[in-house]
Amino acid sequence: MKRIVLILLLVAPSLVWGYDFAAVVPSGQTLYFDIVEGGVKVVYPYTSASPWGSYQKPTGALTIPATVVHEGTTYAVLSLGTKSLYATYITSLTLEEGVQSLATNACGFNEYLTTVQLPASLSTLGSSSFMLCSALTDVHMMGSQPPASSAAGAFTQSSVGTAALHVPCGSISAYAGAPWNLFGSIDDGVCSVTITTASTDPLRGTVSGGGTYATGTSVVLTATPAAGFGFACWTDGDTLNPRVVGAVRDSHFVAVFQRPIHDTVVISTVELQVDTVYLPDTLYLRDTLEVQPTFYRLQVQSCTSGGGVGIGGATVPAGTELEIGALPLEGHRFSGWDDGGAENPRRVTVVAEATYTACFEPLLAAPSTAAPDWSLSLHGRTLEVRCRAGEPVKIYDGSGRILSSLAAHADTTTVELPSAGVYIVQVGTGAGRKVTVR
Repeated sequence: MKRIVLILLLVAPSLVWGYDFAAVVPSGQTLYFDIVEGGVKVVYPYTSASPWGSYQKPTGALTIPATVVHEGTTYAVLSLGTKSLYATYITSLTLEEGVQSLATNACGFNEYLTTVQLPASLSTLGSSSFMLCSALTDVHMMGSQPPASSAAGAFTQSSVGTAALHVPCGSISAYAGAPWNLFGSIDDGVCSVTITTASTDPLRGTVSGGGTYATGTSVVLTATPAAGFGFACWTDGDTLNPRVVGAVRDSHFVAVFQRPIHDTVVISTVELQVDTVYLPDTLYLRDTLEVQPTFYRLQVQSCTSGGGVGIGGATVPAGTELEIGALPLEGHRFSGWDDGGAENPRRVTVVAEATYTACFEPLLAAPSTAAPDWSLSLHGRTLEVRCRAGEPVKIYDGSGRILSSLAAHADTTTVELPSAGVYIVQVGTGAGRKVTVR
């Protein structure tokens, strides 16, 4: 009996879990957490010296969230413990705002890791945090100052000599010391952008608000029609005037001005005396009465609050043809229009006030457990979308009005959202994802 007890005592330590609970993070990987004062820290899952043992290594694009939920309680994620992400298969790592420290060798020996993003909230970067990360190409620092405690050997034996360090605008000098001076290059992005404006016909109207602005500034653009003309829309489909745009990258906005569409009423028994009307494309008759054009509002809405949004609504002159669409959110699919139509997108001609309602239904199949092909993170009003370069990225407001349409550049595309509210992000032609700016 004593012999049996002795054997159990020797074996048991290697079987003890080294964490308080496990949770699946939004980017799809299972991580392991210890509860500490004020929140939790990410930890290595058990006490064996063998890397990960039977535990599944995190893989692909990994985001460490600001919070994690366990048994109904929400915990702040404060830190990454020693070797918590040692020798994994992750290709990129993003720490959301709120994470405060990386312990010694927290992310060491990640030979597939190419891109790292560290938040402004990070105050401690431990020794050998990214030791032996031989594939690093880009490290993005979100703080205008580096972590207060930054170990000179944080990137020891890693490929920082050929990697690029990206820091906020105007903060290159703050990153002059080690380990930041070991990087092959350092840049502070675009500190200002230029917004240009134009009219489809300068004789019909003008546009104000263009200029050079600090990145992230909210800019008001105003379209002013000339006498005898009216503002119709912007060439990107927006119909607001004035409109607010974010100074995110060099952009060009064009306003469309339209001569009023006239219906002719023939007066056969009364001769009217009227002032001269200049309509270069229309023969004006003395015995006709010109009637001002009629504008109609077309609304596109959803029949459910969480299944998706309708896109493409506008107020336009009668007879205008518009393209409208239905954008489902993840876990849902478009099931048809309330008038029986199934085409998506669809084109409609505006002849009266009208509302089109898109219907959505939950997907019957269980959600995939595979890592998502794109991910996003939010830092204040700065939205970062990680996807393949060249992928179309669209940002909508909560009512389905498109705010930004662009092609992804590199692996991370940054968009400055104009204000607090609910936004929907779509990459490619797939379902959208909601994000809330508070």
